[in-house]
Amino acid sequence: VLCCSCLPDSREDDDPPCTAENKEFIERQCNVLKSDKFKACHSLVNPDDFIEVCIYDMCQYDGMKSALCDIVQVYVDTCKSHGITIKWRNSTFCPLPCPSHSHYKDCVSPCPSTCSNIFASSLCEKTEDCIEGCECDNNYVLSKGFCVPVSSCGCRDDDDNYYSVSSLWSKSLTPKLVKIGLLSI
Repeated sequence: VLCCSCLPDSREDDDPPCTAENKEFIERQCNVLKSDKFKACHSLVNPDDFIEVCIYDMCQYDGMKSALCDIVQVYVDTCKSHGITIKWRNSTFCPLPCPSHSHYKDCVSPCPSTCSNIFASSLCEKTEDCIEGCECDNNYVLSKGFCVPVSSCGCRDDDDNYYSVSSLWSKSLTPKLVKIGLLSI
């Protein structure tokens, strides 16, 4: 019979590698998880373990703010898996950087509109699940990972093939587009 058991951890206590001067500051930052903003989840997910990891990581990385944001994100994701959604990011606390012509939203469609599918977000299966992220500004859609003006998108033919603006002017495609009435010369 094969039996398994865990060996006792004989390592010395692994205290966070903080300097005396920054530990108090780091603890205050990590204790944000005990604030009212996260209170709705406290009865389901105890923030103490997350705070402990936060303090250790921030000490390890000399107070690096992204360590705090990563731990808060894990806490929020854990809360979401228990049915609690927490709106926590803003322009000063762990902002999510968004590319040009887009903005952060705490709940965006998982099916963004693109040049090849302008109506994707409205045709997406409606679920209660949304994701936080960047959303293209009004009159902009995604194209190859960038938000571009809708006016710079191409078009579709009768067979639902998408053609980018640059491909519309190719010598091989132009006669076909003229023939089907999508382009006049």
